[in-house]
Amino acid sequence: MRAIDQQAFKETELYQRLGPAIAERLVRDCAIREYPKHAILTQQGEESEFVHLIISGRVALMAECSDGDTTVVTTFGNGEIFVSAAAILQLPYLVTAKTTTPSRILLIPSGRFRQALETEHALALMMVDRLARHWRLLVEHLRELKLHTATERLAHYLVRHSAVESGPDSFRLADDRKTIAAELGMSSECLSRTFQQLRSFGVRASGSRIEIADVSRLQKLYRPVAPANRVARNVSPSGVKATQPEMARA
Repeated sequence: MRAIDQQAFKETELYQRLGPAIAERLVRDCAIREYPKHAILTQQGEESEFVHLIISGRVALMAECSDGDTTVVTTFGNGEIFVSAAAILQLPYLVTAKTTTPSRILLIPSGRFRQALETEHALALMMVDRLARHWRLLVEHLRELKLHTATERLAHYLVRHSAVESGPDSFRLADDRKTIAAELGMSSECLSRTFQQLRSFGVRASGSRIEIADVSRLQKLYRPVAPANRVARNVSPSGVKATQPEMARA
């Protein structure tokens, strides 16, 4: 593993949750492969061979219909694991994974990963936590598609990826517009129209660069879904904050 890859690996949740000894044993002799933009990493319907850990880059998970139509389910960035459920359950991939930027991916054989889950308590706890977070994010995404307009969804997307809660902000989108449109459940044309509609709320978009006059004003566009009552459960908190897709700051 190159020195730069080794440093990136040490910054991942996997390494920090497991510790050096377990993490390095898990990935010993595993390959890191370099992929160009738009490379297919896994194909929907194929049997799982690897658990994928992103050393650098971004990956979109895409669902495909029999007529060839596709949509983006979600995206992942540096340090994140994806399509782990297929490996754990020994079932075919439900989605196709495709790079949205040039990427370097660490490939952990599925069999080795399953064996480590049985013997390494820290890894099992991490995966329970991660899969539970993914489940909640997907349910939240489903609620947004059913309960919010395109304008509200885009406003919420921009607010989520802003580094501030109020006042001005500027950043660059981590994904291209086609990917973002699919993730938000709209066409590319609809996304462009929606960006135009948000101009009256202080949003300026030029290519991947976004400028927001006041993030708190944009937040008011979004009608939050009433939260469920919080009931105490006998679950130990992980103490790990959920990661958001990285945004390249201006």
